[in-house]
Amino acid sequence: MVLEKALPVTCDGLKLACGSAVPTTARGIVVLLHGIPSSAPPDPDDPGYLGLAHEFAARDWAAVWADMRAVRGSEGFFSIEGWVRDAEAVVAAACSLPEAADRPVVLIGSSAGGAVSAETIRRGAPIDALVLLAAPASWVSFAGDPSAGVRRITEEAGMRLSPEVIEDPVAWALEFEGVTTESSIKGVTVPTLIVHGTADDVVPVDHAQRIAARAPDAQVEIIEGAGHQLRRDRRAVDCVFAWLDKTFA
Repeated sequence: MVLEKALPVTCDGLKLACGSAVPTTARGIVVLLHGIPSSAPPDPDDPGYLGLAHEFAARDWAAVWADMRAVRGSEGFFSIEGWVRDAEAVVAAACSLPEAADRPVVLIGSSAGGAVSAETIRRGAPIDALVLLAAPASWVSFAGDPSAGVRRITEEAGMRLSPEVIEDPVAWALEFEGVTTESSIKGVTVPTLIVHGTADDVVPVDHAQRIAARAPDAQVEIIEGAGHQLRRDRRAVDCVFAWLDKTFA
């Protein structure tokens, strides 16, 4: 039996859409962090992070998902530093659940959510393991051309930016240089799984090795022919479950 319920999370005065899927008996808890929304139309067959949370609950892992600021049902304007603060707030809420008591807490970040996850742990979040799904070692765009970064966020990803950022995006773009996975991972000492697909057309597969080269304790799994949305690839998800079973045997 899986109990699905909302999880109240507020960060910087912003209400974040957040929920949990909790099995009757939990081995631990996973926190799922998304990346920058795709510009493609929503796939009606995609169960989203709620569906992924239920997959973990079916395997006896309580799961928390959240929409960070400016995404779907959450308030606010997007910034990468804001997402790091959101992640810290979501982790704190997850750790307050009964299922987290004396059990492992695992942070699972997809794409940009992986960069946010690594930085959140580097800043001291109480996490026992990290999983990076198609995470960028560094940013392919944004900081190099602030105006192009604004267009990427507002026109392609459909997220909101503050009027101040739209008027002058330079400081906003520079925040991305301070939150990169290959830099943050140096301060992540917990067991880490890095999963990437060879057919990823958003973040090149070599980013996985770049991150691993700087990680104190990491395992790399490359999925042949897998694209960017690894949460929807059965092989990638099974790889995560196998690694969790081994890590927390």
